[in-house]
Amino acid sequence: MTANDETKTALKAATKALARKYLSPLRYPGGKRKLVTHVAAALDRNGTPKIDRIIEPFTGGAAMSIALLESGIAREAILNDLDPLVSAFWKVVFSDRHFELADRILDAKVTLDEWEKQRAANPASIVDKAFKCIFLNRTSFSGSLNPSAGPLGGKAQTSANPIDCRWNADELAERIWGLGRLSGRARVYNKDFRSLVGTYRSAHSRNPDMLALWYFDPPFFHKADKLYRYWFEDDDHRALHSCLERLDEPWILSYDSCPEARQMYRDHAGRGAVDMRYTAAKAMTVQKIDCTEMIVENFILRKAHAALDVQITIPTVKAVDIR
Repeated sequence: MTANDETKTALKAATKALARKYLSPLRYPGGKRKLVTHVAAALDRNGTPKIDRIIEPFTGGAAMSIALLESGIAREAILNDLDPLVSAFWKVVFSDRHFELADRILDAKVTLDEWEKQRAANPASIVDKAFKCIFLNRTSFSGSLNPSAGPLGGKAQTSANPIDCRWNADELAERIWGLGRLSGRARVYNKDFRSLVGTYRSAHSRNPDMLALWYFDPPFFHKADKLYRYWFEDDDHRALHSCLERLDEPWILSYDSCPEARQMYRDHAGRGAVDMRYTAAKAMTVQKIDCTEMIVENFILRKAHAALDVQITIPTVKAVDIR
């Protein structure tokens, strides 16, 4: 393999992983596909196409971790979400019980009555929680689990996009079977982000050879109470900022590009923006959705590259200046 081939390894591997129709079984408008290639390209420029661990304190759809795991860029993933339904979903997917969840998906009757039943349910078993998560995610407006979100097609079901239009049972089950094969490479938590960061900062301090990359995708500043079941207050946004200032491992943060976020990270050298434009179907038409997210990066690796035995810094990816 030539030096030129080596520098492209991560990006090529990530691009192949992103070719799937469903990267994640969960619906998150816009997803994080463009950020996956953003990270892979940065790793290539650094000459470190593989890392030991990807950590997502706000997992959501887990697109970043899934792509890096399936591409072989990351050896293992640490997933965390404060929403117990989301964390239960990923715990089941990355366990030997993923077959149970896949069977539930194949057998499900996707009706408005079932949507009402699942929304009102307070499941006790982890598989029931996981099923509630994916059922509401794929049958509710914008994939939201928030109690204020209505069903696809509306209560009257007169829309061109009825409640079952995003329920591709065979493909969802197949995707969960595929992810279940990665069960030995993923750990899932249901913690506050501060607790997770504290746990793994301490663990990594005892293992200086660990090459970990943190990806933070917290609740947005705007409309978060309409999108999530658990969202940030102002103090939480400030606490995350303070946490990142003390984190001496490589990390990337993505936020809604809003005045509050830009003000909070205005002095950070790694601040920029990524065009997250995506295509969505609405009322039998295809629309281009403009969406720009602010990113902040601190790609400073403390581990010496095994082949070169030197300290390495990943240069900040060029991005649009949004000052």
